Amino acid sequence: MIRSLIFDLGGVIINLRYQTTIEAFSRLCGFDVSPLYTQHQQNPLFDRYEMGQISSAEFREGMRSLLGITCADDDIDQAWNAMLLDIPPSRVSLLQQLRDHYRLFLLSNTNEIHKAECDRIFAHTFGSELTLSGLFDHAYYSHEVGDRKPHASIFQRVLQDHDLDPAATLFIEDTKQHIDGAIGVGLQTVHLTGGKTIHDLGLMPK
Repeated sequence: MIRSLIFDLGGVIINLRYQTTIEAFSRLCGFDVSPLYTQHQQNPLFDRYEMGQISSAEFREGMRSLLGITCADDDIDQAWNAMLLDIPPSRVSLLQQLRDHYRLFLLSNTNEIHKAECDRIFAHTFGSELTLSGLFDHAYYSHEVGDRKPHASIFQRVLQDHDLDPAATLFIEDTKQHIDGAIGVGLQTVHLTGGKTIHDLGLMPK
C-alpha cells in the first residue's frame, strides 16, 4: 500500500518544452545547439550547475564560452528559462487533495535560475499565499543539496530523512534514467510518457 509520493518537477508538475530553449540558444549563437543539451544527455556544464558546483554567474560565463557569444545575462537567462511553460491549476489542486491521504515530496534536478523562474510562474498563477515548495512535506532541489538524479544517494537521502519505506513510496517521473535510479533503491515508480499526466494515475484513494 502506497503511503508516500515523490514527484519530479519538470514535465510532471510544470510543463516543459526543451526544444524552446534549444531554439533560443541557437538563435543567440547562430548554430544548432541541440547536441549540447537534451532531456537525456547534456554537456558537463549543466550537470555541474544542477549539482550546485558552480554559481549562476559561472554558468552564464560557461554558456558564453561554450557557445562563443558575448550576450547579456538577461539574454542567457531568458533562453535558459524558455523551456519552462505553465503550471496547470488542476495539478496544484490535485496535490492539495493528495496531502490528505499521502506524505508528499518533491525531488527535482534543477538550478538557481530555473528555480527562481518556477517560483515566479507559480506566484503569477496562484498568488503569494501559496508557494510551490509549500505543496510538499519537503522539497529537494539538486543544486541546493549537491546531488542529483539518477544517483542512488539522492533517493536514499529522501528515504532516510523521512523514514520512508521504499516499497510503500511511489516515485513519479518523466525521464527513464531517473526511473531506473529509483528502482535501484527499491522505490515503486511510474514513468509518465505518451502525454499522460498525474491526473491519469488514479492517485486519489477510492
